[in-house]
Amino acid sequence: LGGTCNTSWQIRKVIAHKEETLQWSHLRGHVLNLIVGLMCGSAALTIEGMWPSMAVHFFTRFAQGFLGAFLFFFSFFLSIELFQARSFQQRIALTMSTMSLHCAEVFGPFFGASIFMRWGPQTVFLTIAGMSCAVQLLLVGVYFSLPASDEDLTVMPSMMHETEVLLARSPKQRRRQEAKKRWKELQNILTSARLWRSVLVVAPAAMIKAALENILPLFADHKLKYNEFEVGLCFTFIAVSFLTTSVIISFIWGLLSDNGQNWFVTLMMIFLGIISSTLLVSYMYGGDCNLLIDDLFDATPDCAPYSRSKRFFYLCLVLFGVASAGCFTPAGYLIGDYIDSLDNAATKDAANGIWNTLWECGGCFGIALSGIPSTRSWVQEQILMANLGMIIIIAASTFFWVSMLADDDDEEESCAMGRHCCLPKELFSFTPGSGGDYTPHFSD
Repeated sequence: LGGTCNTSWQIRKVIAHKEETLQWSHLRGHVLNLIVGLMCGSAALTIEGMWPSMAVHFFTRFAQGFLGAFLFFFSFFLSIELFQARSFQQRIALTMSTMSLHCAEVFGPFFGASIFMRWGPQTVFLTIAGMSCAVQLLLVGVYFSLPASDEDLTVMPSMMHETEVLLARSPKQRRRQEAKKRWKELQNILTSARLWRSVLVVAPAAMIKAALENILPLFADHKLKYNEFEVGLCFTFIAVSFLTTSVIISFIWGLLSDNGQNWFVTLMMIFLGIISSTLLVSYMYGGDCNLLIDDLFDATPDCAPYSRSKRFFYLCLVLFGVASAGCFTPAGYLIGDYIDSLDNAATKDAANGIWNTLWECGGCFGIALSGIPSTRSWVQEQILMANLGMIIIIAASTFFWVSMLADDDDEEESCAMGRHCCLPKELFSFTPGSGGDYTPHFSD
């Protein structure tokens, strides 16, 4: 719901507002929105810890989910626009944003279970609220470190030329032309192959990850007889492998060609589909195959697991984290490249909002689908995960096809972007030339 509201507002800005370049005030506003959102989230966590009840948890969790959509939007946008396009610094920023999100979602159960078993549920909520306040203080420092004025920002030459052409027309013609151009920009976003190929990566991966996050605790509790700490340990294996793989990808991504990047993402999506399809049956490694067949039709699915298979099960969890990082991290790079290719600040926000909302939609579908299997039937859970694995394998082939279409787009678009809005003016500036043209000058 939060993602839908935010994206609808950003699309409205594309249609209703005049075209403008991205400015420092725009970025400072995003940082301020992050601070306000985290402040509301910490207040909700404090209320949950002080007055724990079903009604309180329901409404506060709803509010946190609503605010989370805005936090994802602003954090990813800042990771893209605070750094030069396709630079190593931008890749590190996008990688850290992806890592922090998945570290919180996957490593969080282990962290929360450790506090819960030692100090109880109230301490869990209050501890997370305190961590949120610490992050808010860091963001306050970021807010004041950004320039307060837009004097050093330079308008794109192409946009200046278009403005001069519009001013030469009558007011009625200008309004008609501006409206036509804004609708054209929205159409270009919704039909962009570069946007949809990134969605094809992140949405199915989010669906599988969300489904596993709901199924794994039930499977580990009912089938493997794990306690809360051991369930959290399973998520920790996924988190550590995810973080490690994301860091490695951030270093090698810039070394790959465009075609190599497409092949890398395609193979990682196929790998994630294979791992998710076989993860729950990996605990049977070392057991009798006949017992596996008998267990499929067993009316009492609470039989003990095979002790010899625990290490292999943990290995599969690690591989799941590797495959997930191979999908989520490049998806951030792909959407970052597309957003950097846009000139209008409103279209940048709209593209980022669409991508984040569809990411959340994939996660919501995964959560909804994970409620279909019986909570005590690992066979039904395995069938669901296998079906989701086949879906992402189909999405991988579609991604490769869409990537071929995206490569056929005008490559000069990114080269003609001009100076990035957040680079120092001394490195790249425009000075008026003869006849109203603008000539780029690079300083040594």
